[in-house]
Amino acid sequence: MSTKAAPLWADQKEGRFFTRIEVTSMLNGAMLALPLHVVTGSAPGPTFGIITNTHGDEFLATIAIRQMINGLDTAKLKGRLVIISVANPMATAGFGRQTPEQHGRTDLHEVYPGNARGNTTQMIAAAITENVLNYVDVLIDFHSGGSGGRLQARVDYNAKTPDDLKQKNLALARAFGAPFVHENEFAGSAAHYLNSRGIPAVNPEVGGSYLGPDSTRHYTEMMVNGLRGMMRHLGMIDGPVKPPQQLHFGLQARKELRPKQSGYLVSYYEHAGDLGRLIKSGTKLGEVIDLYSYNIIEELIAPFDGYLFFSRYSGVVGGGTQAFALAETAASKWLD
Repeated sequence: MSTKAAPLWADQKEGRFFTRIEVTSMLNGAMLALPLHVVTGSAPGPTFGIITNTHGDEFLATIAIRQMINGLDTAKLKGRLVIISVANPMATAGFGRQTPEQHGRTDLHEVYPGNARGNTTQMIAAAITENVLNYVDVLIDFHSGGSGGRLQARVDYNAKTPDDLKQKNLALARAFGAPFVHENEFAGSAAHYLNSRGIPAVNPEVGGSYLGPDSTRHYTEMMVNGLRGMMRHLGMIDGPVKPPQQLHFGLQARKELRPKQSGYLVSYYEHAGDLGRLIKSGTKLGEVIDLYSYNIIEELIAPFDGYLFFSRYSGVVGGGTQAFALAETAASKWLD
């Protein structure tokens, strides 16, 4: 925990509190400010930080967070939730991944702990660090798929930490209950910054934007249940903690299939239930059609036996866009 003076929200009593953290003025004359929600329980417990909409087109997670906190009984809550519901308002307003600004690094996911005298993206990170990250006991940086109909359901945790922290991260990741836990690397992220200070922090990656009612409902329910599972794991709410069987894999097992050519992707795996399927080597996952000639210009073929953990709806893709991802069976393991 920080030795600096505690922020205003640290004095909040049981109940709900909302404010905005001012960052900088914008050229349209408005103030760029970050929304901060605080939910405080009746009994002592950990401070659980949550940030989402780090990327502006990944909005499903914040809707699930809203549903979860609206259902919380603060009289039965131990500790406190501190939530930045839209971490990058400028990117969200433009429904884009990164901050629309003139210069510098513009992906908020890569600039923590930020710089109060840097570009706008770095100023946003610095404001989150100074008002939230430096005062939490545990954090999730909650992501979902952006534009392009992405299907995913995993929790990433940092591969490069000491063993004791790695085990805490893994336990937190597993408590979410997603079908996949992924040992990943994300230097410059909020979770990486906190891990460098010995604090558990992981990144859920669940669902996507405009997936239709069935998949949206499925992923929203998974997110709400995942948040509750983490809170039970942290002792913030009562209930058993029993993660399901989950596939664990690292970067050495991960293979992304990205078309080299731009065009219309015809995906053969467009349902949330397709995730986790064992795909045999040589299986065609999809094909790319040239919008001009109508010819099939590329096929995407599984290079090995692996479990499908990322897929995409059919639709227009640019060259190099991630279309599918597999976890190789030989380098993955099931956790009971």
